[in-house]
Amino acid sequence: MGRSAQNALQLNPLSASVTITHPFHPLHGQTFALLKVKHVNGTALCSLQTDSTVLCVPESWTDWCRVDSQPVTPFNALDLKELAELLQSLDDSSISATNLIDN
Repeated sequence: MGRSAQNALQLNPLSASVTITHPFHPLHGQTFALLKVKHVNGTALCSLQTDSTVLCVPESWTDWCRVDSQPVTPFNALDLKELAELLQSLDDSSISATNLIDN
């Protein structure tokens, strides 16, 4: 019998390393090889290779956290809006400075 979609394994097509980012995990900040990502009861779990064993942690506790199988961007909408406003203000300032020099 085949695996159900709920607990089917997803093999990682790329060799990747994953860092544990959960602040209270004892291995916080350490990086491990990602072996696979599997889904159990709706939760994505990363299997990580340590020196001596395989460790399984929720994907959301790592920097490998994904949404709809797409990597999560390190920026959110508010950060991007702030950046756009900053760039616009810098552009406006340079235009103003150029106008002063030309006049």
